[in-house]
Amino acid sequence: LARALVSGYKYRFVEDGFDLDLTYITPRVIAMGYPSKGLESNYRNSVADVYRFFQERHGAHHLIVNLCSEREYSLDTFHGNCVRYPFPDHTPPA
Repeated sequence: LARALVSGYKYRFVEDGFDLDLTYITPRVIAMGYPSKGLESNYRNSVADVYRFFQERHGAHHLIVNLCSEREYSLDTFHGNCVRYPFPDHTPPA
């Protein structure tokens, strides 16, 4: 319920036991909310759930691109399948 309230009217991926702020833009490109830990994971995407999602649905064939400049997590969180290209939130690159 908390996740749905935070998401508002945004589309959520609710399938196969997942409830994630995530959507397929194309079959090979996914947009998702920042994965979190601890208390924040009660209303945002949990790092563990995001990891499980990519392992179950895409195996080793994925790369997570972290675009968030305000926050970061260890690139090892997703076992090397993550890179960081930060830019300010709500400011698309030119």
